[in-house]
Amino acid sequence: MSILELAAVAAFALSAQDPAYAQDPGAQRAAPRGSYRDSCQEEYVNRGRLYADCRDRQGRLRGTSIELTQCGPYNIANDDGRLVCGPHRGTYEDRPGRPGGGWGDDRPGAGGGRGSAVIYTDANYRGASQRIDGEVPNLANTGFNDRISSMQLRGRWEVCTDAYFRGTCRIIDGDVRNLGNTGLNDRISSLRPVRGGGGRW
Repeated sequence: MSILELAAVAAFALSAQDPAYAQDPGAQRAAPRGSYRDSCQEEYVNRGRLYADCRDRQGRLRGTSIELTQCGPYNIANDDGRLVCGPHRGTYEDRPGRPGGGWGDDRPGAGGGRGSAVIYTDANYRGASQRIDGEVPNLANTGFNDRISSMQLRGRWEVCTDAYFRGTCRIIDGDVRNLGNTGLNDRISSLRPVRGGGGRW
């Protein structure tokens, strides 16, 4: 590991303890360097934790994360789809479409199952996130009302700009990386899985 890489990792470890971090623990930072970048993608840091999608030994992408304060001077690497550094092993993330993430064959077109979604406050599946199982008629008390910018979906969903499925409503079939060009970015106030009918949005 180069001196620059060691300095970058150390800076991230220290940033979790500085006053600016304490004032805004949700602030995102650029992902540190490490050998994991050779086989991982979509990496980002949130609340002092590194998240990435890493390939396992079979070439499948798996969502994984690790606490950066554990890593210190260690190289951050990918071990069979899991982030590791020194003696510390990260965890697999429960993210849609990733083997081992708990979604399995319930992805759209794979045999059905109850609709679930992961909503994100930023585009590209970043920022604060929350998994939703079943309908939410009003997002007012969730912290995500008028704040959703990307979505990963299992099944087809109806999303509406007003609470209780009013206002402008559309059917979404599949993940949406960026709602910026849809007229729905930061406007969704209710959503629910579609049990049948409707078309691809």
